[in-house]
Amino acid sequence: MSDHEIHAVAGVGSRVRALQSKSARLIALRDRLGSELQSKKDEVSQLSVDIERFAKVGELFRILLDQMVDKQVRSVEDIVSEGLKTIFNDQVLSFEAEVGHKYNRTNIEFFIRQGAKDDPLSHRGRPLEAFGGGPSCVAALTLRLLAVLRLKLWPFLALDEALGAVSPEYVEPTGRFLKSLADKMGLDILIITQVRDYADYADVAYRCSQAVNEDDGTRWLTLGRA
Repeated sequence: MSDHEIHAVAGVGSRVRALQSKSARLIALRDRLGSELQSKKDEVSQLSVDIERFAKVGELFRILLDQMVDKQVRSVEDIVSEGLKTIFNDQVLSFEAEVGHKYNRTNIEFFIRQGAKDDPLSHRGRPLEAFGGGPSCVAALTLRLLAVLRLKLWPFLALDEALGAVSPEYVEPTGRFLKSLADKMGLDILIITQVRDYADYADVAYRCSQAVNEDDGTRWLTLGRA
């Protein structure tokens, strides 16, 4: 074998060894990447399980929250309905609330129904749109009272002409209803009104009157026990 052939064979052997070395490195790299890929797959699988679990927990919390809200809302319905029945005793009125979701938040809409719920002739509408000021005032007042109690605010409520829309024939039951609520719930209610008959149901009543000085025309207000 000539020297040229010997060098050629030696060169082939060197390239073979280089390819074997490179092949070994590629195999090691493949195994490492395969291990990392499997690790990522396992991580993704675990994350999928966690996401599913969190979704179920979130749904459970939403259901529990809805149940809690619904229970509170039904309690409010009963109380406001009782107020409407007490004051507007010549009508069949009840307060209803619908709990739903809007923009991923709990949404509550209020209605007043006239007539029995199972009566096909009964009518339900939004308080101000369908029933005028009287029932709406009473419903709003009762909700404010409940808010004071539920939020544990100072037990005091000021009503400045808040009952102006209540018709004269309902002043007496409204006065009795407010006095009963104040006594039962330990509330102080200050009513500012031009309807004098409400004073008959107050523990303390004051009358505000205007006086005029005939000499210079100056005016002032006086406040005295009614």
